[in-house]
Amino acid sequence: MINRPQVVAIIPVRARDLVKSGGMPMLGGRPLISYTIEMAKRAKTIHRVIVSTDSESIRQLAIELGAEAPFVRPPELAAAGVGLEQVLQHGLTWLESHEEYRPDIVVRLEISHPFREDGLIDRVVDTLCEGELDTVFTAYEERHNFWRINPQGELEAVTDEHHTRTGRAPLYKEIGGLVCATTAETVRIGERLGRRVGVVPLASWQALVDTQDEVGLDLARRLL
Repeated sequence: MINRPQVVAIIPVRARDLVKSGGMPMLGGRPLISYTIEMAKRAKTIHRVIVSTDSESIRQLAIELGAEAPFVRPPELAAAGVGLEQVLQHGLTWLESHEEYRPDIVVRLEISHPFREDGLIDRVVDTLCEGELDTVFTAYEERHNFWRINPQGELEAVTDEHHTRTGRAPLYKEIGGLVCATTAETVRIGERLGRRVGVVPLASWQALVDTQDEVGLDLARRLL
């Protein structure tokens, strides 16, 4: 990794995910996508902000909001079951083959998570670089008791119930859609995380707000 890595943010937006909302949802009188584009553009470590979408109308909206949208994603990459690692791989490959632009790091940001604190994107990128990791994602830190059903159908504790909440080792709920930074090499070979993975833990419950359904979108509107 070079001292000042080239970092590209890729914001994936699939038209079929917005069908129930009748198009791009509005939040606080603004298109939902604008919150993610704004924070990406404010991040000091991000050099380019790319929106990857299969919709020409979303592509035009992204450009109007100050992002780049140099391509329309192929329909086969917008089908159900297609992983985000394939979408990021396509975006990276397109930039390399059409523009000869080879970034060092790809940052995934999803529009369904509109609340990102200032500096969070930079923290994730810095953690990736300083730790020489393959991927770093944001996660919600939990210290409550957790339980699961084991293969025998019995309820068993996941956390150590003999410790108090403050003394218990935390569990982390991955929220990769908020911020997830991955080395370009990992993205290039089609892997989601790679082998060396780090986390930036968050304690604010606002990080859990997910607008992929009406309940989450309503909560986001109330928070504003």
